[in-house]
Amino acid sequence: MYDVAISGGGPVGSYCAYRCAQAGLSTVLVERQLPPWTKTCAGGVLMRAASRLDFPIPDSVIEKEVKGFHVVGQGFRERFRFDRCLTYTVDRANFDLHLLRMAEKAGVEVRLGKAVERISGSDEVELSTADGKISARCAVIAEGAGSRNARALFGPPPTNSMAMGLRSVDTTMNDPGDDIEVFLIDTPTKGLRRYPMFPLMGWMFPYRGRANFGVGGHGYTKEQLMSGMSRVWDDSLAKAVDRSKPSAHPIPILPRERFSSSRFMLAGDSAGLVSPMSGEGLSHGLASAILASDAAISLVKGDDRNAIGRYDRLVKDTVVRDIRAATVISPVLHWLLGVVDTRAFFETVRQEGPYVEAWTRMALGEETWQRLLMMTIPRFHRLLFRSLV
Repeated sequence: MYDVAISGGGPVGSYCAYRCAQAGLSTVLVERQLPPWTKTCAGGVLMRAASRLDFPIPDSVIEKEVKGFHVVGQGFRERFRFDRCLTYTVDRANFDLHLLRMAEKAGVEVRLGKAVERISGSDEVELSTADGKISARCAVIAEGAGSRNARALFGPPPTNSMAMGLRSVDTTMNDPGDDIEVFLIDTPTKGLRRYPMFPLMGWMFPYRGRANFGVGGHGYTKEQLMSGMSRVWDDSLAKAVDRSKPSAHPIPILPRERFSSSRFMLAGDSAGLVSPMSGEGLSHGLASAILASDAAISLVKGDDRNAIGRYDRLVKDTVVRDIRAATVISPVLHWLLGVVDTRAFFETVRQEGPYVEAWTRMALGEETWQRLLMMTIPRFHRLLFRSLV
C-alpha cells in the first residue's frame, strides 16, 4: 500500500507528487495519457506561479520572458511595458513533462497510459485501473476540468461553471517579441445589461519563432469561438503563417463547494481553482498542490486524521478567498468597459500608477486579489467618470 496516490500527471498532480516524495512518502502517480500531451491554454506561467515551485524552470523549457502586453479592442491598441519579467511562456507539453520528470527523480512511481476508472474507500483508498487496483492511505485527484472521478465523488461542478477555450500554436511571420496581446472581443454594450461571467477574449502569447493564439469565453457557440479565433489571427502583430486547427478544452470559472472527503482531496482544475478574471489557473493549482501535499504528509507522518478536513478549510480560506475577490473585480471592470470609452479607460488606468503597480505585484506573487479589490473600490468613480467621453 502506498502512502499517497495521485490521479493526474499535469503540473498540479506532478508537483503534489514531487513534494510528497521529497518528504519521504511512498507515492504513485497515475496519468491516463502518454506524453507529450497538450493543454488548451495560453502557455503562460506567471511569476506568482513559478515562485510556488521550489526548483527553477530550466531555460530549455522557457519560450519567452514577457515584459509587456497590448490590450486590443475595436479600433484601439494600448501597450503597457514593465522593467521586469511578469510571466514566462512555455510549451505546455515540455513544461508538463519537466514537472513529471522532477517527480520521478524525487522517487515517485509514475504509471502512464493508465486511466483511473474509479476511486473508492474510507479508511484507505483504492484506485481502479485496467491493470488492477492501487491502494493508498490517501488520494489526490488532479485530473483537470473534466474529471470524472471528481464528479463521481463530489457531484457535478457548479451550474454554469465552465467556459470554453480554443488554442492553436502557429509559426509566425513576424517576431512576436516579448509582449502578450490581449483581445477584448466581446464586451458589454454601452448600457446596463447582463454580461457573460467570462466575456469572450483572445490572446497571443509569444514563443520562439511561434506564438500561442487562442480565445476563451463563457456561453459562446462553436461558431462564435471560431469567429473570435479568426479575429485574433487577423489582428495580431505576430501574423500566423499557418492557421492550424485549434484544439478545444473546458475552462472552470467557479470553484467547487467541497475539496475533500474522507481520504480524498481535489486540486487544481478538478476543484475549479481558476481565476474568473483571466482563466489563469496554474498559480491557484500549484497553491492547492502544496496544501494537498502538506495534508498528506501530516496524515502519514503525524497520524493526523484531521489533515484532510483541514485541507478543505485551508483551500477555502486562502485560494478560494482570492478567487472570490477576483470574481468581484471581474464584472466591475467588464461593466466599465461596456459603459465608457475603452481607449480612454486604459489611458486612465495608465495614469493610476499605484494601481498598475499593484497589478504588477499580483502577477509577481507579491499581491493578492483581495488587496486589489480593496484598491479598486475607491478608484471606481475615477475609472468611470474620467473614461466617459
